[in-house]
This record gives sequence, structure tokens and C-alpha cells, in this order.
Amino acid sequence: MEHKATVAYVFHIGPGGRLACGLAAVRVALRATVLLAALLFASPPGRGADGEAAMLEVWHTFGTNSEDERIFMGAVEAFEAAHPEIAVEPVRIPYLQNLQQFINSSQGGEAPDVVRLSDTELGRIGHISVEGLPLLEDLRPHLTPVQRARFEPRALNAMRYGGALYAIPVSQGTLALLYNKALFDAAGVGYPRDDWTTDDLIAAAKALTGDDVLGIALPIRWSYWFIPFLTGFGATLFDADANPTLDSPGSARALEWYLDLERVHGIAASSTGIETMSTQFQLSRAAMVLDGSWNWNAYVAAGLDLGLAIMPIVADTGNRMGPMLSVFGWSVSKQSASKVEAVKLAQWLSSYDVQKEFAIETYMIPTDLALARDPDIAANSTLNGYLRQTEFGAEVPTTRATYMVFEQLDTALELTSTGQMDARSALEAADEEMERILRQ
Repeated sequence: MEHKATVAYVFHIGPGGRLACGLAAVRVALRATVLLAALLFASPPGRGADGEAAMLEVWHTFGTNSEDERIFMGAVEAFEAAHPEIAVEPVRIPYLQNLQQFINSSQGGEAPDVVRLSDTELGRIGHISVEGLPLLEDLRPHLTPVQRARFEPRALNAMRYGGALYAIPVSQGTLALLYNKALFDAAGVGYPRDDWTTDDLIAAAKALTGDDVLGIALPIRWSYWFIPFLTGFGATLFDADANPTLDSPGSARALEWYLDLERVHGIAASSTGIETMSTQFQLSRAAMVLDGSWNWNAYVAAGLDLGLAIMPIVADTGNRMGPMLSVFGWSVSKQSASKVEAVKLAQWLSSYDVQKEFAIETYMIPTDLALARDPDIAANSTLNGYLRQTEFGAEVPTTRATYMVFEQLDTALELTSTGQMDARSALEAADEEMERILRQ
């Protein structure tokens, strides 16, 4: 999941400024590594067959003037230094417009060479073709088995549609349990532990709820935040054949339990939206929040003393809650006239060094397996926490049905929370609607 708001990225300075200094040293080392790689592996000066440099257009969705955009632009400049025969034109596309603009440009024969897409977006366009050809290049012939083996297997699998590999995975996203240590300390409540159950979560949230402070902030009617509870109750979103199963055993129990966080326990609010959730936590009006690494720097900038824990075990089932695992990657357009060069750029943007800089600077969860053992990342408790949470992430198939599931689940949440339907009826209706849509 990716938030669209641009936030300021700063780092917490610990006692004596040691953390800030350590991160500054890492930044210097990372930039030096990228520049050294550019010099050591630079291609000899050369031109294309027509004497002109190969021109690549790459679309990205990073916020204007954000730290993400700065790192991306630096990676592009280093790539051009290493490959003087290739010129790159970066183009920023607003996230919500990116997919449709890519479809439109492909249908008009003007697609960019490289584009940043999520697994859900791949599922939405994997079946689309122009003049009998898919919109994206199958990258399997371009990457050796050794090159593919660099990446976390689930992240690589998320970049596949059918048998084709349509992107190189560059980052992972997942929710984790974040908490405000100051509020816990003031209430005399112990911090979340790995053996926490949902009973512990409710007890702590009740002790922390009072005045204008909620025990936990989460957007109750947004299905992305419901998925961890659903999987914790043993329910599934898809069966073994990747068919939607919104009314699977355990799903109705999960939905009622989830809504009871507000209805029965009074520790959450049904009116909370995504932005409201983040604001409540930033202003210390919520003791806990389920959120991704994309907001970590914003919370640090707000002066919060943050803690991170993996999600608890559901007391009724013994299953640990598993948030949805989302993946972003770099894709190459089928229409690119410079596919070899475009693949080189996609590989560079997903390289060890570029992923590491994103991880250290913005807490973007890497997909390169070796980075989990990198000493700088191993020493970072936040990155370690999110990497541990990904081990319990719920995989979803990269298919047309996946993006539709959220709309139907959102509707079921709305109907149940407003009392128009009970959980089982709402989920059965959602499943029937999914089947109807997919038959069309």
C-alpha cells in the first residue's frame, strides 16, 4: 500500500546525536558506493547504430521534492554516468493517474520505456493487449536464474501475471503495529510483545483509551486494514485456484470481531479515515496504529517516541494476524524500442545499492535477500521490525480479481457497520457480486 501524501523526512536524534551521526555516515557510504560502481562498471563511450544515444523514458510516482524522488533521481544520474551511451528522461506521474495514463499511452503507441507499478496494478493490466501483444515485456528471457534468485521469492512471484514476469521487484509494503511509548509509559501499560494476543491488545487499548485519546487508530471501513484480522481468524481471500472466497470460513467471525473494536470495546472509531488515522497518531490522540513504513518518518518528524511490534496472535484461533504483502517493481514496456537498455535501467533501479539507500533513508522495505543481512540494516530496529512482519504477510495473487476484492470488502464493511446486514450476509453478497463481475 502506498500513501500519496508528500511528507517531510527527518531522523530522530538519540542521546548524544549518535543515531543521526551513524545514519549520516551510512548516507555518505551509500553515495560513495553508487558513484564508485558507476566508475568501475561504466560502459565504454559508445553510441547506437545510428550514432545517437539510446533514449529511455521512465515514469515514476514519487512525491515532488520528496526524499524518495531525490534518491531516485540520484540513481538515474549514477546510471547515466555508468552508461554514457544511454540517456534517461524521468517523468513524474501522480500515483492515482499512473496506471490509466500508462494504458492510454500504450494504446496510442507512446508508452514509456520503463514504468513503476505495483502487483495490484499488474493484475489490472496483465490481460490487456494492443494489436495482440501485452502491454509489458516478459522479463524472463532478460534475467538469468541467478539474477532472479537475488529477490525475495514472494516478492518476485507478485511480479508475475500468469507465466510472465512483468516487473523486477524493488520494494515491499506491509502494515505493522506502531505504538507511542510516551502514552504507554504514562498509563503504566507494558509495551507490545511478540507473544501478545488480541486479548492483550484489547486490554492495553482499553487502559490507554480516555479523554480524547483512542487505544488504537485504524480506518475501520477500509478493507486493507481488515485483512490482518481476517487471516488471523483463519479466513482466506482466495482459494488454491486464485478464485475469490470472501465468505470463507472464519471471515464473518473476523468481521464482527473487527467492528466490535468500536461497537463493544470503544477503543477505535468507525469514522476514522486513512488521513485521520495518521493525524490522530501524530498528535498523540491514539496510542497505537496499524501502519506501514511509508509513514514512519512523518511520525518521527512529529516528535513521537515510536515503538514497533509485529501483529498479535488471535486468541480464538492461535493464528498470528497476517497483513497483506504488497510489492512495487520496475516494468519494461512491450513497445520500448530499446528493451535491452530499458532492462539495464530496471535492474539498476532495483539493485542492492539503490534498494539500500531507499531503505536507510525512507524505510522502504527491500526485496533483495542479501540486504536482510546487511550490517547497516541489521542495526536498524525499524527495518528489522518490518522485515520480520513481512514473514507473516498474506500473499494475494496477481490477477484481475485482486483489485476488485477491496471494493467488495469495503462494501461489506460499510453494510455491516451501519447495521444494514449482518457480517455473513454482507460477505456472501460480496462474494456473489465478485463471481458475477468475473463472469462478464
